[in-house]
Amino acid sequence: MLKLLAKVWLGINSAYVSLKNRAYFAYREKILARKLIFTFFLLVIFIVCGTITIPGLKLLQFQLDSNSFLGIINTVGGGGLLNFSVVALGISPFITASLFMLIAQTKLFPPIHRLSQSGPAGRRKINIITRFLTLLVAVIQAVVLIRTVILNPDYGFVRLEINTPVFIWLVLPLVLVAGSLFSLFLAEQITDKGVGNGTSLLIFSGIVVGLPRRFQHAFEYLVDLSFSSSLISQVLSFILYIFGFLLILLIAIYVYLAERKIPIQQTGSGMSKNIKEISILPLKLNPAGIMPVIFALIIVSLPTLFSGFLDRNTSAVRNWIDNNMQIYHPIGLIIFIVFNVSFSIIMSLQQSRVDKIAQDFAKNSTFIPGIRPGEQTEDYLISVVLRLSVFSAIYLTFLGILQPVEIMLGLPSAITISGTSIIILATTTLETISQIKARYDAQKVLKQSKKIRKNLQVRKNSPSIDSNQDLLW
Repeated sequence: MLKLLAKVWLGINSAYVSLKNRAYFAYREKILARKLIFTFFLLVIFIVCGTITIPGLKLLQFQLDSNSFLGIINTVGGGGLLNFSVVALGISPFITASLFMLIAQTKLFPPIHRLSQSGPAGRRKINIITRFLTLLVAVIQAVVLIRTVILNPDYGFVRLEINTPVFIWLVLPLVLVAGSLFSLFLAEQITDKGVGNGTSLLIFSGIVVGLPRRFQHAFEYLVDLSFSSSLISQVLSFILYIFGFLLILLIAIYVYLAERKIPIQQTGSGMSKNIKEISILPLKLNPAGIMPVIFALIIVSLPTLFSGFLDRNTSAVRNWIDNNMQIYHPIGLIIFIVFNVSFSIIMSLQQSRVDKIAQDFAKNSTFIPGIRPGEQTEDYLISVVLRLSVFSAIYLTFLGILQPVEIMLGLPSAITISGTSIIILATTTLETISQIKARYDAQKVLKQSKKIRKNLQVRKNSPSIDSNQDLLW
């Protein structure tokens, strides 16, 4: 463990030094600096919008559970639901629509699968379908939020100050849908004109903004300043809490960076004996990413969400769902684990796209040593991905049940550590740093090419030297 922590620390330190040097270069060259400032400016706009409660609503004291449906919308949407702001839905409708389209692009849905395989034109059509589906999902989520949160006294989340049908069923849905589309616009602008993936950065910003509040609640819960006799042990408990958070974050970073490297050769190039000369096919240790956990949490929380339409006092169905289908209860936890494992295996195979890799190998005369090209290569890659998906399922299940287990042990939900949020923090940070590095390298190459072209132009425009003036005859 100490060696692992030392390696991670050295990696973070080298990344910091490298990023600092690149930031200085970016400041001198201005182009990358402008992109960073543009990205930061749009993130600030989104965060500010997330603090503006919709006019006509009075926000009451309420703590969202990260593993409930509302907690998932709050996390994936960017944190705006906590204040029931104008961007309360955030980009959660787009995320939901993208997940549905991701499933639809499998061979289970031939029309969409054919579109995904038909090049740029097909991708454009899929993007258009995703946009329309986003609008539909935004309308549905807005209506469900109004019905189950605003009009449901059990939540005690917000109170209506303008209690008219026009405001409830026309103005509120329009504001929520418009805020969601505005959030999607900001995300696309960051992706196109800024640095990093806009969708991931909006989610990242919502999580980061909520971290100080969570640490404050943890300090208030673990440290009681009125009892000076046990103050040292209480402070140590808080330090252990911070250490546990950082340890899980380091594990998430390590797993994200870890790869299964498969050696590959090309026909006619000869067998390389030197390890440095051997080409590799890198496969992520967690090929499924974070999506299986989000999918499983949504499915487990859906019954609880729709049970809000039923009367608690008269409905036996609602009482059974509330007492059994929560992820903190055995049945809900088992259902979550089953769906998480299933989605991990399915999405690992889909994200790895081993069939496409095998086809490209066959076209480019590339092969894995000891494995025949074609069907045998595809079978071998599937077996490797399946083994990786088993680890992915265990890893994601551990992080997914981390918060429910903490609540089962008696910790308040306000201070529990969410494994889902930690994965998002780790992956978004590393992806953004990687993209900054790539842009820096591209800008450096462009600068060198401009310098070479300038030197060639100077040499071309300089007076030509008489080739006969130095001859002896």
